[in-house]
Amino acid sequence: MTDVKDHGAFNILESKSYVKIRYKVKIVGGPILKGAEEPEIMDFVTGYNQVIPGLEKRLQGHVQGDKLSFEVPADEAFGIRNENLVFVKDKEEFHFPPGFVPYPGMEISVICDADSGPDTVTIKDVRDDGIVIDFNHALAGFALAYEIEIVEARPSRSTDVCAEWDKNAETETSCGSLPHEIILGRED
Repeated sequence: MTDVKDHGAFNILESKSYVKIRYKVKIVGGPILKGAEEPEIMDFVTGYNQVIPGLEKRLQGHVQGDKLSFEVPADEAFGIRNENLVFVKDKEEFHFPPGFVPYPGMEISVICDADSGPDTVTIKDVRDDGIVIDFNHALAGFALAYEIEIVEARPSRSTDVCAEWDKNAETETSCGSLPHEIILGRED
């Protein structure tokens, strides 16, 4: 059953709602991250962790045409910064391609466990004896401020949902490819 507001428009639900927004986002008290010149466009299906939880949560119950301004605290955005996720690794543990020179601020994909997918880490420092890597998201610890217009809101269709997202899907279609990966701790 679809919930609707008084004017008959589709309300965005907790899951399986297709949503398209025009938005601007900035760090609270800081720089604009997206939409500085012109608002960005983004679409997603709710319930599949495609966007930060605080954004998805604040769109629930709203309808196409709604314009919203709100803040998302760090714990509902990219998480609270955790210093236990910063490590110094020996340079020998990295198997960079020939000619590859790491530098502070560089984001790389690493595989730390063969059973899980790659993690994106930020190189914080390159020392003579090792490389400092940070597993925190680059925006961890920051609250975000959004200005949004909901451009489209409707029930999702099967063509909106990748089979890999839905545990009940019958197909095995891939929805993308992995980025180039730097392998930590083993040579391939």
